[in-house]
Amino acid sequence: MIRFGIIGCGNVSQTYLYELSRNINSEVVAIVDTDITKAHNNAELFGVANVYSDYKEMLNNEHIDAVIICTPHFAHYEQAIACAKKGLHILCEKPLATSLEDIKKMIDECSKMKFSVMLQRRFYPNSIAVANAIKSGALGSIIEVSLDFTCYKSPDFYNNWRGKKISGGGVLISQALHRIDQLSFFFGEAQYVEGITKIIQQEIEVEDYAKGEIYFSNDIVANIEANNSSGDPDTISIIKIKGSMGEIVLSDDKTIEWRVKGMPLPSEADINRIPTKYRPEYYGPCHEEVINDFVDAIFNDRQPIITGVDALPSMEIIFGFYKSAEMKKRIAL
Repeated sequence: MIRFGIIGCGNVSQTYLYELSRNINSEVVAIVDTDITKAHNNAELFGVANVYSDYKEMLNNEHIDAVIICTPHFAHYEQAIACAKKGLHILCEKPLATSLEDIKKMIDECSKMKFSVMLQRRFYPNSIAVANAIKSGALGSIIEVSLDFTCYKSPDFYNNWRGKKISGGGVLISQALHRIDQLSFFFGEAQYVEGITKIIQQEIEVEDYAKGEIYFSNDIVANIEANNSSGDPDTISIIKIKGSMGEIVLSDDKTIEWRVKGMPLPSEADINRIPTKYRPEYYGPCHEEVINDFVDAIFNDRQPIITGVDALPSMEIIFGFYKSAEMKKRIAL
């Protein structure tokens, strides 16, 4: 039995607690949050025996094998390094950290443990199908790629650490990251980025709008636009990929258009298996796949399907984007 500690009791923590409670090879033995009432509430809901307000106290007192880190962005680095020094396996919420330097240090420090990150869109059936279509050449030469992402956030969303520079960034690192990671999953490491960021509507320190280009190898250029300053409260996320032999249009886990000769349309079956009371609908599906893969990786002593190294290309794109906006020029990655 793999003994887990949960660090952080924000909304997403119940997604982890629910799925770990169902996995026959895992047991959550301790929960940490600086708001001890939140920790007690989650512990009572999921039958967890031990509660702490300081994660260091948990690390010193509990016999655990692994941790889930689902705290604010700026806390990930310090917590992951401390857990790695204790020899614990780590599954961390995105983004791994708020600087590229810290992310690389985390990857290095965690190299002897199982180290995964919640980039669940890589498990979407349509993401896997797209990656296979590109790899097999079924789309032919890639002609055009675009990402259009709108996810309006009210001022209340940013009226905390999310609206401060300490968060690492705004719409790109907080919401668009998952979609940019899909592009990395499809096309590999980027070579250059060029873009702009703006604060359009919110009274915040981080961007609520971004637009630019990601230059991958083989002359593949992805045009991206990310916006949470205005628009419909419902998330609109469209990825278009046009090739010389076909075209694909994705909207999150749904496939809007699939013109790929010789390859069937990805399954449109409902893949949400965590009840919405433990998983806000806007989180989307496949958190459970990442969680259960992480448990299985520890249990069978293998690497997780999504590792910290896998998270690096999308983070290089985002931090390159910020640098490009600041310096007003194309940035080599």
